[in-house]
Amino acid sequence: MASLGNLTLGLAFVAALVSVAALFWGRMMGKKDGEGATNVGYFGAFGVAGALSMSTAILLSGFFRQDFTLQYVAENHSTDVSSLSWLYKISGVWAGREGSLLFWAWVLALFVAYIAWKRIGETDELSNMSLAVLNIVQLFFLASLFVDLNNPFKVSPAEWIGPNGQLMVAVGMNPLLQHWAMILHPPTLFIGYAGMTIPFAFAMGALIVGDGSKLWVTIVDRITVFSWLFLGLGIGLGAVWAYVVLGWGGYWAWDPVENASLLPWLTGVGLLHSFTVYRRRDGFKKWAVMMATVSFVLVILGTFITRSGIIDSVHAFEKSPISGWIFGAMMVLPLVAAVWGLMVRSKEFESADEFESLTSKEASYYFNNVIMLMSALVVAMLTVAPAFGGKAFGVDTYNALAHPFGILYVFIMAVCPILSWRKTLGPAFMSKAKWPLISTAVLTVPLGAIWYLELLPILQKNGAPSAWEPLALIYVYSIVGIIVGAFAVSVAVWLFIEGARKRAAAKGETLGAALWQIITKARTQSGGYLTHMGIGIILIGLVGSTMFVDDSTFNVPNKAGTAFEAGGYTFTYQGLDQKTLPNQDTVDTALLDVATGGVKVATMNPGQISFFQQQQTKLNADVLVQPLRDVFVVFQGIQGENVSFQVKINPLISWVWFGFALSVIGTGIAMLPKKQALVVAASAPAKKRKK
Repeated sequence: MASLGNLTLGLAFVAALVSVAALFWGRMMGKKDGEGATNVGYFGAFGVAGALSMSTAILLSGFFRQDFTLQYVAENHSTDVSSLSWLYKISGVWAGREGSLLFWAWVLALFVAYIAWKRIGETDELSNMSLAVLNIVQLFFLASLFVDLNNPFKVSPAEWIGPNGQLMVAVGMNPLLQHWAMILHPPTLFIGYAGMTIPFAFAMGALIVGDGSKLWVTIVDRITVFSWLFLGLGIGLGAVWAYVVLGWGGYWAWDPVENASLLPWLTGVGLLHSFTVYRRRDGFKKWAVMMATVSFVLVILGTFITRSGIIDSVHAFEKSPISGWIFGAMMVLPLVAAVWGLMVRSKEFESADEFESLTSKEASYYFNNVIMLMSALVVAMLTVAPAFGGKAFGVDTYNALAHPFGILYVFIMAVCPILSWRKTLGPAFMSKAKWPLISTAVLTVPLGAIWYLELLPILQKNGAPSAWEPLALIYVYSIVGIIVGAFAVSVAVWLFIEGARKRAAAKGETLGAALWQIITKARTQSGGYLTHMGIGIILIGLVGSTMFVDDSTFNVPNKAGTAFEAGGYTFTYQGLDQKTLPNQDTVDTALLDVATGGVKVATMNPGQISFFQQQQTKLNADVLVQPLRDVFVVFQGIQGENVSFQVKINPLISWVWFGFALSVIGTGIAMLPKKQALVVAASAPAKKRKK
């Protein structure tokens, strides 16, 4: 199987090489004479997808057949005996460095094949050159798979395999990866990563052929939204996994590998907004090209951080110097190509990016791009600093930067839809802002009560969470953050109501029918509004769950009836259930009755699993979810005559998950193709810009 797997990788490499050569040769020969060569390039893209599909199928079959002659299968097979064991066989494909690179290359090949299928009827120069760029990127990935440390089809050392094919060494999948969220987290990220290659390739294609029209943006717009959506899904699923599996009670620790996934998501926000101005105003052309390029480069930087071994992280793989050179080239060359291309094609990519007023839509889009780009670059520099002899920055440093800039960004995001193009006059702005401001004031009353009754006592008990942010600053950030979050929600709700009201008046529909038409027909706008609403809710949740966490550890006698108190709850220990699974893994589960105000509200079962083969222990935290807080409990084990528990009260954390889900739904709606045009913006359509 190893030989067959390597053969399919070789076929994929040859097909990608042929595709690139044929596409460039077809362009040199001209549209008429080069049509045959161009078609070979398109079919070469299909060949890459076919060969890599075979490679992935071979590796997957190795996990289901437990073919330990493949070293990657041996090192990443699961010993789980639960009902999810078959899913862990599938997730083994992307559990390690080699398989994840193969999976990524395969997903990219599917994207490329999709583009080739969609554009083969046109075979225009833009599509041809963009397809060539995509397969050049694919060649780099395929080349990395031939490096020994990255090859998923390496043969296991002879001493690893017994006479009947059994595994003789204690290797296998990291038990921490055996969770439903980690089954989904990597593939969603890889889909997002691979998809972000498409706008980059078409930006390069537009530079190669000198086409500064909005054609390339129109082609890649929906696929870019799709990719950005999956990036967000991957980040969210990773946060869920970190929250419930790692046992520390948080969901974001600014770990280098966590940061790696965040970087292209940030610039992707700027890219999507640049596309909007490009399509609607014929502006931000250079912004769009550079944001597409930087987003792709940051995707590769994430790969570099995770797979080069230059950064210490619980998520990173072992060091691979050759991989570092390959991925380093993939970062430098696109940036050089984009800058040089924009210099050469400066005239073709001229656009009217100026804005008359800081209170215009153009200005808000501009500041959106600047904040997202600078945020990504700052986080990237802080993340990679240790690799170049710099200081390793902790959570407090990142939070000190993220709190003010995050609040500022959400404010700009919220106010943008009620601004006018070119210039927003005071009376016009106030007519649109009046009801959102009133709604914000109304929402601030219950939110202020939550802040005073739920959050402030924790702050008064524990003090400032960081020396970087004194108590007074936490007061300001939390209050302003809640108000800005409420304003973002209010603006989104007002946009829906105002759009429905105007449609109902124009079409003679009921308000409910008009609102439904807006949501289902004007999907780009309505999806954007829902996403903005979700981000506003996330901001409120982040205020509570990052600034006001109450953390306590208890060592209590190991006997039933022992009680302890935390965060207004009484926990009564009822004993420990211990059992051994058929694979010799042991499971310890503590039983805790939870009461508040003298009334029992739940029974919680935090525990641990000790994995026999891997000699590792995984914490099984239990979470009591309530509207205003999570009660997060970890069983830390037996210590002499005592049992140890960690209890965290995480205020408003459910608001983060709800806002995230709403944002995903909104982005999904915006991603769907349009069936008919429908104006839903509360303001009048913008007039055509004078040349």
